Amino acid sequence: MSGGCGGGSCGGGSRGGGSSRLSGGSGDLKHTMRMAMVVNGLLGALLLASANATQAVTLWAAALLMLNHAAGHAVTLVGLGRRPDLHGRLSMIQGAALVVAAVALVVTAGRSIAGMAIPDVPLASLALLLAIGVTVATATLLFAGRRGALSLRAIWLCSRKDVLPLGAGLVGLAASWLLLDGAPDALVGAGIAAFLLPAAWGLLRGRIGGSEGGVAGR
Repeated sequence: MSGGCGGGSCGGGSRGGGSSRLSGGSGDLKHTMRMAMVVNGLLGALLLASANATQAVTLWAAALLMLNHAAGHAVTLVGLGRRPDLHGRLSMIQGAALVVAAVALVVTAGRSIAGMAIPDVPLASLALLLAIGVTVATATLLFAGRRGALSLRAIWLCSRKDVLPLGAGLVGLAASWLLLDGAPDALVGAGIAAFLLPAAWGLLRGRIGGSEGGVAGR
């Protein structure tokens, strides 16, 4: 995912020419992407609320994952039919915000380990199971509305990148429940945040590379 499945492999492309591929497709795909953006945004907000209620670091990480997807869809949709440099600027903003949020989450995880906080495992696990179900449903929705560059393989790779960290979050919560220690949950949450950093760097690098290319071509 180029900064998230929403803006990359599942979004039909994000940097430069990706927008043109999407803009030439069916309006049904745009409608599907809007629906996916709304679903991911609402799920991210729900996970944030659940994280505040349960103090589970993995839920904060899962919320960041979903909100990043929603942002990726939004960036791709806004960039359709517009100048590529606008899409690049929006992607850079998304990447910078993702870096800040991921680093803040790692710091939060460290504080949770130091404070030995134990999350509300049952409620947090239910929230993660809901996130996995919504992820699978969204992937099915994208597959049903696929056009052009949006392929079954792209959707599978995108969904796998979501389900694996969410599944890891369930493992971390289970370990915290068994050990009566919040450290496993915090460590897995930090791992999910670290998992997002390469995507953020990809967004920033794409914008920087595009700017250098534009300067060189003048």
